[in-house]
Amino acid sequence: MNIQPGPWTAYGHKRLLWPCLLLAAATLALYWPATRYNFVALDDDQYVYDNPWVSRGLDWSTAKWAWTSTFAANWHPLTWLSHLLDTTMYGPLPGGPHFTNVLLHSLNALLLFLVLLRLTGSPWPSWVAAALFAWHPLRVESVAWISERKDLLCGLFWMLALWAYLRFAEEFKVHSSRFKVYYVLSILFFVLGLLSKPMMVTLPFVFLLLDYWPLQRRLPLKEKWPFFALAAAGCVVTVIAQHAGGAIKSFQQAPFLLRAANVPVAYITYIGKTLWPIHLCAFYPLPDKAPLLAATGSGLALAAITALTVRWRRKYPWLLVGWFWFLGTLIPVIGFVQVGGQAMADRYTYLPSIGLFIMLAWSVNHWLARLPAARNWVGGAAFVCLLGCVVATERQLPYWRDNLALYGRIVQYFPDCAGAQNGLGLALSDAGRRGEAIDHYRKALRLEPASVHAHYNLGIELAEDGKLEEAMLQFTEALKLNPRNEQLHNNVGVVLAQQGKLQAALEQFQQAMKLNPSYPKPYLNAAMALEKLGRTNEAQINYQKAAQLDPALRRDNAAPKAPLTPEPKK
Repeated sequence: MNIQPGPWTAYGHKRLLWPCLLLAAATLALYWPATRYNFVALDDDQYVYDNPWVSRGLDWSTAKWAWTSTFAANWHPLTWLSHLLDTTMYGPLPGGPHFTNVLLHSLNALLLFLVLLRLTGSPWPSWVAAALFAWHPLRVESVAWISERKDLLCGLFWMLALWAYLRFAEEFKVHSSRFKVYYVLSILFFVLGLLSKPMMVTLPFVFLLLDYWPLQRRLPLKEKWPFFALAAAGCVVTVIAQHAGGAIKSFQQAPFLLRAANVPVAYITYIGKTLWPIHLCAFYPLPDKAPLLAATGSGLALAAITALTVRWRRKYPWLLVGWFWFLGTLIPVIGFVQVGGQAMADRYTYLPSIGLFIMLAWSVNHWLARLPAARNWVGGAAFVCLLGCVVATERQLPYWRDNLALYGRIVQYFPDCAGAQNGLGLALSDAGRRGEAIDHYRKALRLEPASVHAHYNLGIELAEDGKLEEAMLQFTEALKLNPRNEQLHNNVGVVLAQQGKLQAALEQFQQAMKLNPSYPKPYLNAAMALEKLGRTNEAQINYQKAAQLDPALRRDNAAPKAPLTPEPKK
């Protein structure tokens, strides 16, 4: 085994101080504009601003909810706890959560540098790999999107688990009793990562890669079984949570051939966007048909690269480690189990891209040792590369500043994506541009007639325009597609009440209450309908129930007519 001395021993605190400060400060400065951005209607409603639990902040009841909830089709209690803590610390505004994301990413970049340095004893390749990780525009989605806090927390515990595992390997070598402490710490950080995002399940595989290089251990499998057992449990819990939340697509929705063809194409596209990061977008929809020709070419390219890294494994071991780091850590999100309608996502590269950066940085370092005369040229090229990443990230960040920018970008690249048209309609509606919003909802329905969200949102817009009959048609169509949606039943009741059909409206409010007893607005609407019908005692009970569930819905706050409840959805 050939383990290099730790960075503090080899280089000292003073020599580490300036590269650490530069990396952390530059990362903070680069992403600082995100702290002025708004929430976006892409999961931020579920995770933060429209989540009744998160909006209460951190207390015993919300902490219990965080540990027991599979809301948003995931079980990640530490992620929920972090959002709850944000609300407690910063209040309901988005600036605080954005700041937390920027801070976490800066810390992750710093930890990656220190871990790579301790692993290899090579300061400049470690720093360049960490800087590429920190400043690459593919990171924007994970940092500027508040709902992707889970990426950053998973990354934090990933780096800490790597550090603890490295210390364990070092201490184990000299048979120190302290090695057990670091072993337990590595398991603890691994568990904390699993509680943040299931992506952590691939870390034991990375441990094996690092045992090969640079640790040069004999791939001890016995010490890995707790990690693999916990990873297997994490996979089971994740599948259960996502299946219960309806996030996993059936083979009817996403056929096996389409998934299989998308896998090699996605891998090659990730590599392409890492090397040349253009046309980055918040959503890349699955194609309608399997891209067989592109899949064949991509599969052959992947096989060729894999064969080369295996063949050169003794001469250039970092190529094999980096390549299989990239391939392996992407497996949970590569599409074999299709979650959502995306073919790929920028955020999925948060940890896998480190493997590609290791391949690049250590290859350059190797050839510089053989060609020292080229050092200045290579240094200049590295500077230009990093500067290019910074510029590209600065340009990519503003697409996350608000809903109009975000969905406008998606529609620009994928105008035939019904979900993007619906999202842009929501953004335009929020901006007071109702006519344009209606146009986009109608376009979404032309592209996907079975879009419940587009029917729902179009119905709200039409109702607010006073076109009650047209609104009722949209809500009725949406109910056919999703009869168990409490907001839909509530809004149908609202339209019926505005048409003077109070008894029919009351039935819809009661149905909404039955579907979700903790949903407060149908109680308020029912109370007003009952009051108009002269049933004051029943009305009073419903007023009290509405106020109990949401103090803002007191009787003295009720509008003269039953309010609509536009609950924006993606």
